[in-house]
Formats: sequence, C-alpha cells, structure tokens
Amino acid sequence: MIMNGTSSEAGHRTTTSNSANWQRRDIYFPITMNLKSFFSLLAVGLTLNLAAAEDITTLDGQTYGEVRDVSLKPGGLFFVVGPDAAMKGVTVPYANLPDDVKERHHYDPYELGLAYARQNRPINLTKNLAFSLDQLAAAKQKAKAEKKLLGFIMEWDTFFIPSHPMNRGSNAGLAHFYDVFHDNLVLVFVRHESELGLVPGAVGQGFNGPEEGGFAPNMAVVTADATQFVCEIPYGGDQSNGQIRETIFRQKIDVIKKFIKAQPKTP
Repeated sequence: MIMNGTSSEAGHRTTTSNSANWQRRDIYFPITMNLKSFFSLLAVGLTLNLAAAEDITTLDGQTYGEVRDVSLKPGGLFFVVGPDAAMKGVTVPYANLPDDVKERHHYDPYELGLAYARQNRPINLTKNLAFSLDQLAAAKQKAKAEKKLLGFIMEWDTFFIPSHPMNRGSNAGLAHFYDVFHDNLVLVFVRHESELGLVPGAVGQGFNGPEEGGFAPNMAVVTADATQFVCEIPYGGDQSNGQIRETIFRQKIDVIKKFIKAQPKTP
C-alpha cells in the first residue's frame, strides 16, 4: 500500500529518544591465583599474540608485514605494524582488501553497520547522502562496478534533519537505514511527494507490496540493473524505534545474503 501524506506523518510524529544503554563489565583475576599460574597464562597469551602476526597485501599492491592487533572498524580493517618506536596504526578500506583477508577476519559489513547504528550518533540527513532518482544511471553503474544491490528508499522532504538512528520517528528511521545499509547497498532516495510513479517496476513491486506497511521510510532492494526485486524492508509501524527496526533489518539482511549466495559467480 502506498501511503498518503497523513500516514506518513503518523510514521514520524513521535520523536521520543530511545537510546541504548551500555554497561562495562570489568574482569579481574581471582585473588587466589598464584604467580606460577599467572605467568603461564601470560606466556600463552604472548605466544598467541606472536602467532597472530601476518602479512597483508592490499588490492593496490601495498604489503604490510608482521601485522598485529587486527580489528574491524567502520572505516576499514585496522592493524598495527612496525617495531617499538616505529610502531603505527593503519586503516585499510575494506574495498581495498582481498576477499580472503576479509573472510579471515570475519568481515561482515552488515554487522558493522548495525553495531555503528547502535551507538546512536547523530546524522545530519541531507539529500546528497544517496543518489537521487534522476541519477539512476550513475547508481546502476556504481552498483555493477562494486557488485552490490540497489536500495531505493522512499522518503519525504521533512525527514532531512539532524537525527539519531535509534530514536523513534521517521527521520530517525531514515538515519537508521543509512547507517546500516549505505556501505552494503547503493542507495537511491525516492521522493514520496513526486517520484513514486517514476520508479522501475521491480522497485514498485516493493513499494506497492504487502510489506511496505504504510509508513516511510521504507526500502525496496533490487538487483544492480533494477530489473529484479529482492525484498522490501519496512519501517516497522507507528511505534517503530531502533530495536524494532534492527530486528526487521536482520531478517531482511538474511534474505539479501541468501539471494546473493544463490547468484552465479561472475569474474
């Protein structure tokens, strides 16, 4: 069902903050642990740390030797190289890493997006965060080059304000969609006021389908050429908040992953 202006307003009339609370748990060694046991554990830890060192060669040919302390960050794979005073931290964008390196370190861009959104950092929502519908040719070209799907997000002009992704309200929902999916899909904003009748048929299949739910923002995911419908990701109803949306997002991410896995491999 395509929503009208009234139902859109219902989707973002409430803006109560619903930020996640975080707790730190400190872990202490039992006071009864003797020194022999402690140093044995320390030796094992040092051995594991040394064994974890590796070489990483990026897609542009840069090789980093004796890489240590590797971790997944929103901006790329972070690691430490160099001895003692020459030691430095390096961040390599995931797009510049071979698949085997990403797999070895359990890279999942969707999990990174979900985790980043849970930090509830404000986003200044603007139209230039995604392609517009009149830039569809460029969006398709980018999706094809990066072997990604397209995500068409139905939005209203009133959504483009500074917003926290885990809050209630449609502007928060748009921030949540952006945090989770902008690194994983090529996003295209579709203006509800004037562009719903201009989208490709596969996108309309989502926007007009039963899962659309009558609230914006919502997203139709399609193939890079915009000819095949993959799934619709709804906003989650008039009580939608970050927790509700994350549950929906996870369900739809599974659908996306299964779709991609079923596609024939291309060179």
